Amino acid sequence: MAATDESDPPPLPPARAPAPAAKRKPSLLLVAWALLIGGVGGYAAWTQLEPAEHGPDLGEPVAAMVRLAPAATPAQEPAPAAPPATAAQPPAPEPTPPPPPPPPAVVTPAPAPPPAPAPRPAPREQAATPAPAPPVQSEPAPPPVAAQPAPVQPPRPTPAPQAAPQQAARPALPPLPPRDVEAPTWVRFSRPFDPEDRRPRIAIVMTDLGKSQAATNAAVQNLGGAITLAFSPYADNLTQWVALARAAGHEVLLNVPMEPADFPATDPGPQTLLTTLSARQNLERLDSLLGRAQGYVGIATFAGSRFTTSTDAMRPVVDRLFARGLLLLDSRAAPNSLAARVADEVGVPRAYADRVLDVEASRPAIDRALADLERIARANGAAVGIAQPFPVTFERLINWLPLVENRGFVIAPLSAVVNRQPAAGQASGPAAGPAASPAPAAAPATPAR
Repeated sequence: MAATDESDPPPLPPARAPAPAAKRKPSLLLVAWALLIGGVGGYAAWTQLEPAEHGPDLGEPVAAMVRLAPAATPAQEPAPAAPPATAAQPPAPEPTPPPPPPPPAVVTPAPAPPPAPAPRPAPREQAATPAPAPPVQSEPAPPPVAAQPAPVQPPRPTPAPQAAPQQAARPALPPLPPRDVEAPTWVRFSRPFDPEDRRPRIAIVMTDLGKSQAATNAAVQNLGGAITLAFSPYADNLTQWVALARAAGHEVLLNVPMEPADFPATDPGPQTLLTTLSARQNLERLDSLLGRAQGYVGIATFAGSRFTTSTDAMRPVVDRLFARGLLLLDSRAAPNSLAARVADEVGVPRAYADRVLDVEASRPAIDRALADLERIARANGAAVGIAQPFPVTFERLINWLPLVENRGFVIAPLSAVVNRQPAAGQASGPAAGPAASPAPAAAPATPAR
């Protein structure tokens, strides 16, 4: 056991012997690498310092090559980074006079490198300076320009206020909005009609709509768009009915209930205009009725056999229609109605009923009333008939409308007939029943639209 223990240490010394031999080999490699790096660095420095085109700078590379020769010798030092540092900083050791043999040769080029790099940028700068020279000379010119902004600024605020009014006036640029604003309401919501049509005009007004859904739908959908529709202010969904009628091409009126002769036995509704109320109270009721819908061209008197015979009662109402730009249709519930005459005095577009077609809701009576309308329209150039939404009235109108145009008449909206009938004093008698045709002499007195 002791012998075995003594034999263990001998292998250790031979392992330590090769270590120094291995350390000597890397020293030669390091020297070789240092020489190679120094040579490559010197060549790179020489290529960088060598001038390609400029002839007077040939002295610099010579000095650099002279400096690089000693730089290659210290390659024995283990640090390879020293040679590039010495090659990159040649000008710093050049001014130092310590080395005796090289100073004369190296010192002479040493001053050359400082001027040499200086002249290189100098000529380049000189070549570049002439180009900026003109702008430098033009720099005095900007001061006057800087002085000009002061006068230029006052005009700038002036266009600013001009732009503001232009922006405010932009909404007025389109032609249609101003025309719509200036035109009366009855013109803006009227159905288009050819004013050059010389045929006698007949206007049919279906009144008291909106109370019965079936009757109202029949009037809107089955009657042609040239038939004017008048809606009760008490109708449910009045706004929707008016919009539906206008979408179908109909011109729309709003019935305004007025005091009948047998009031209160016959009561047209809670907002009825009464002769016993003040003008202010009647106007409040009128405004309430007119505010229930939009898109109508005017009003049609409903009942009113007493109210329409009073000038004092009618004048405030007609004045309000004039202010709103609406037209007036006098249903002539009373033979001596003054509504159309007051409208003529105030200047409100007006029309009046020549016949009520279905005072007697029978086929023969309606046909006779339609024949009377044709005679009146041929004599006066225009006639107006009022009808109610009875089934028999729909039947007779649907049969009559295609035939009347073949006889030389045209079915026109109410707005195309206003102010074309004779004056109220020369009217063709009461509208409730047939009357003789008026004298043709009254026709020339009708004002044209």
